[in-house]
Amino acid sequence: MSPEKRITKQQMKEDKLVNTAFKASEYIQQNRNIFIGGAVAIAAIIAIIYYINYSIQKKSYDAEILFGKAQLSMAMRQPALAINQYNTIIDEYESTISADRACYNLGKVYFDQNNCDSAIFYFDKYINEYGKTARLLVAAHVGAANCFEQQNNFEKAGDYYFSAAELSMDDDYSPGYYMAAGRAFNNAKQFDKAQNSYQQIVDNYNTSRFASQAKEKLVEAKYRVQVD
Repeated sequence: MSPEKRITKQQMKEDKLVNTAFKASEYIQQNRNIFIGGAVAIAAIIAIIYYINYSIQKKSYDAEILFGKAQLSMAMRQPALAINQYNTIIDEYESTISADRACYNLGKVYFDQNNCDSAIFYFDKYINEYGKTARLLVAAHVGAANCFEQQNNFEKAGDYYFSAAELSMDDDYSPGYYMAAGRAFNNAKQFDKAQNSYQQIVDNYNTSRFASQAKEKLVEAKYRVQVD
């Protein structure tokens, strides 16, 4: 009678692996509908993601083409057609960068036509709903400020000029916007706000070409605050 063979640790591990694999195979067979369904769901999700990415890219491309047409319409002095095209971009491609630029351009088109109400509407829309481009965000504030100043709404004009200066943070442009804000606030008899506007130039832009004028205006504004 041959002696009983001892089972090695390696064999025990192999048996456990075989047993585990067998159980896993059996589980998959028993629940194959779940696994098949899961695979189908994953495939569907991947397909949806791909379609969404494709749609986004196509929308951006289509919006860019229409934006180019609108720009061409402006170059050909057809503002009515450009307005229609810009509005189409906003309505149908609102999440694209082209919609961002189209909204600002609508404000500018109306501003150039001296239609301040419509210009303010689109500048404000850009500020509150778009504003993806920092340069255009500043320009939208300045455009709205100009419109309010033309309408003699000087306090509003001052607020927008001041915001433009704060957003710009630029040595070349901010002092000019602060000066414009001070002028508008003076016209609105908001001398404390005018004082604050001039003070920004004195404190932060004392080498700008507006510095000496700002110092003079600051003295006047401080006097008016005390008198009032």
